[in-house]
Amino acid sequence: MRIVIIGGSHAGIAAARHLKKVDPKVDVIIIERSSVLGYVASSLNLVLEGYIQRLEDSRTATASELLSEGINVMLNSEVTKIFPQEQTVHFVTSTESYQQEDEVSYDGLILAMGSSTFRSEFASDVEAHITTYKTIGQSKQALEKIESAQTVAIVGAGLIGFELAESLSGQQKAVHLIDRMDTLLFRYFDQEIAEILMARFPENLQIYLNSNVAHTIKDEKGEYQGIELSNGTKIRADVVVYAVNPRPNVALVEDFLKLNLDGTVFTNEYLQTSDPAIYAIGDLVSIPFNHSDSSLYIPLVTNAYRTGIVAATNLLANERGTTKIPFPKMQRTVVSKLFGYFVSSSGINETEAPYYGFEVDSVTQTFHSRTFFATDEDFEVTLKLIFDQQTKVIMGGQIITSDRGSLEIINTISTLINSKTTLHQLATMDYFFNPTISFPLHFLNQLALDGLLK
Repeated sequence: MRIVIIGGSHAGIAAARHLKKVDPKVDVIIIERSSVLGYVASSLNLVLEGYIQRLEDSRTATASELLSEGINVMLNSEVTKIFPQEQTVHFVTSTESYQQEDEVSYDGLILAMGSSTFRSEFASDVEAHITTYKTIGQSKQALEKIESAQTVAIVGAGLIGFELAESLSGQQKAVHLIDRMDTLLFRYFDQEIAEILMARFPENLQIYLNSNVAHTIKDEKGEYQGIELSNGTKIRADVVVYAVNPRPNVALVEDFLKLNLDGTVFTNEYLQTSDPAIYAIGDLVSIPFNHSDSSLYIPLVTNAYRTGIVAATNLLANERGTTKIPFPKMQRTVVSKLFGYFVSSSGINETEAPYYGFEVDSVTQTFHSRTFFATDEDFEVTLKLIFDQQTKVIMGGQIITSDRGSLEIINTISTLINSKTTLHQLATMDYFFNPTISFPLHFLNQLALDGLLK
């Protein structure tokens, strides 16, 4: 049995490795158009902050590692056409010295082409000043432009944009962060959490909400001078970086596979497409969200791994007639490190709850000690729980903390959301106690009790 995977992204690698673990006899082939497998999209930040020296070093696997696991890898190979009736894939392999066309047949096909960052084409004539950084090729171009810039405008004030803003502000560049929403980090954090973060913003970071880029500004000679926002604000930016949510790369399959209204590939609960021999994973698909009857497009690395594992399991199960597993609902759990704080959230926040038709309440508390005998004077963690007003079922949670270890609480909150736990249950839930390690009541126990008293 031969399974071809188009795309050596996080999702593609996860699928390939799981296929070989379940059945080492399966012939697995990854076709990847770039020279790097499992490229980490935020690698630009890692270079700017000195964690790595080269963008090429930021990857989750190498071809030699996968080959040692029995996975065949074709790098610098771009698929040009899929023939679903014949179950064949045509691709072109390109190097500096040659270009070769080839084809491979498949018994099962997994689509893992990933996504591309949307970028307005309002300024195609000033391409030298506009950039994105989703792929390694884009990141190389972006790094070159950013390093020579003194002023950078970032379009998108989500986690992607904020992480880049922090990296750049530390280099003493003037940074302008622009977002069309009226709140910071919309969908992830509510105002009280955002305000704690805002207190750490450096002076060289400026925020523009309820705005987007309207057009570029040029002088009388037609030379680029900067950008003007939809609210009329003018910014002299050497480089404009688009750091907004990506869109799925579906051009290869849009003519013969069913797509959803949001542009993602339609799949059933087992990640099988409208063609039974083809599965779609990673940034190509929408996935079920715990607080919605419909699926949402949430391109996260964690979702990429999980979709890869589920699709691999079900593709083999479909061939063998064994039990398949549906893709579970998820809570959209995210984490980041911004301006000296660790921040994380799971589930819905209080601001967006009305969009889903929920009436919620919340409780927020800041803790300055983790034990009776605390010695860490810098310890601080602010926790927020969002819950249904009537049923008291936990629907979301947020954390901002100076303590890396406290971030694990968000994984507990994610489990509580998934299990539809109520405040009544959480208030007396069993957690450990030791006078040198913790309080008799866990932070979550205390939050639940406070929530029940509201």
